[in-house]
Amino acid sequence: MRKEGFTLIELMVAMVVGLTAITSVYTLGSSMSRQFYEEQRTATTQGSSRAAIMELRRDISRAALFGTPNAGSEPRCEATLPTLPQLGGGPLPMGAFQYYQDYDLGVLDPDGDNVAAGVRADRLRVLTSLFLTDQLLVDAVSPEGTHIILDSGNQAYQRTFAWGQASGPFTGVAPDYLGGTLDWDAAWAGEAASWNGIGQKGARAFQTGSVLHIESPAGQHFFRTTFNKADNTQNQVRLVVNPALPVSTACLPGAGQGSSIAPLQWVEYALVDPFDAASVGASFMNFDEVFFVDLDASNPLEDFGNADETALREFRNVMLVRRILDPADGSVKPGSTQVVAEFVSNFEVSFLVDEKTARNLPPDIAPETDEGTINGAPEDVRAVLIDLGIRSPLEDPALPFAANPTSGTRFEVNPAELGSARVRHIRIEIPVMSIARKNL
Repeated sequence: MRKEGFTLIELMVAMVVGLTAITSVYTLGSSMSRQFYEEQRTATTQGSSRAAIMELRRDISRAALFGTPNAGSEPRCEATLPTLPQLGGGPLPMGAFQYYQDYDLGVLDPDGDNVAAGVRADRLRVLTSLFLTDQLLVDAVSPEGTHIILDSGNQAYQRTFAWGQASGPFTGVAPDYLGGTLDWDAAWAGEAASWNGIGQKGARAFQTGSVLHIESPAGQHFFRTTFNKADNTQNQVRLVVNPALPVSTACLPGAGQGSSIAPLQWVEYALVDPFDAASVGASFMNFDEVFFVDLDASNPLEDFGNADETALREFRNVMLVRRILDPADGSVKPGSTQVVAEFVSNFEVSFLVDEKTARNLPPDIAPETDEGTINGAPEDVRAVLIDLGIRSPLEDPALPFAANPTSGTRFEVNPAELGSARVRHIRIEIPVMSIARKNL
């Protein structure tokens, strides 16, 4: 009688085939999983880069909008040259750009591990129009030259202060950007009947710390960094400026009718350590404000094993931030710091300048990276080139850093760990049309 069943050899063959199939499926699944996460990381990095470039494009393309590329080269009647503070102390003539090469390299690469890879950490300051794309008109300047009355009858005024904007005083505590000497909300207290559609966007555009630019019909430029809102008269927006304007002179004839006026903001792009209280403020990355329980080792309710706060931080997460500066002293406006990109591995700024020696000559465009040249002649800038590198948060052991240190596609975060972080670059050229149109 023949017994049914499998022989030992058949079982062994079946087990080998089964294990081979299982291993193949596991290997394929693991490979697909790695590919999925890699594509996800790539998409996240590229998305962060594009969002950062959009911010840079908006601010840079509006550089000197309604203003001046270089106050030192513009016609002016006032003897005092308008200036902006520069990094390291001292003033520079008020211009569209201030550029400082590798100023933040110590933050990005403190140990110099990536110098051979050519990393850059530049700092860029731009005098631009953040909130308005319109020039407002002056209805009149007071005989003393201290009060400017805005013309409420033109469309630019309506777009700025009325259409689609929330009207009336702010409820609760006014935002930080409305604090200081302007104090727009407090200045309107008790004048609810006179709001006449004044919106919060208009108030923000004229925030304290702006540069008020006035241009006469003859092309004379005036800049005021000290101004505030005056009391209302017949529902008109009136601003007080100091020092007084030279009204009823050849510089500003009559009562200043036909002059244009625009608020400009001084914006800085910088690489910062988010946990460095000296550069970003003590509460910028305060974990006590994130978790329900204070990170106090003596707290018996501590949920994190009494770990030190630093143990919860991602190692060397260098951020590109955008913040508004006070043009009087270069200090950061409260509440204005915005994170543009995280895990930055490279921030390189370069310029295309027009080197022609006379205005009637054809353009002579050449690249420029010398900060003295840019800061001394910002009116020559025709385009700004940005190279932004965003790295993966973690190092990949499969990417040895020493294999190709000059490629710019790898970043050494921690030499004590195997591998390096993967870097994605995005490069863009941003034309500065408002400067080019001035035919300087």
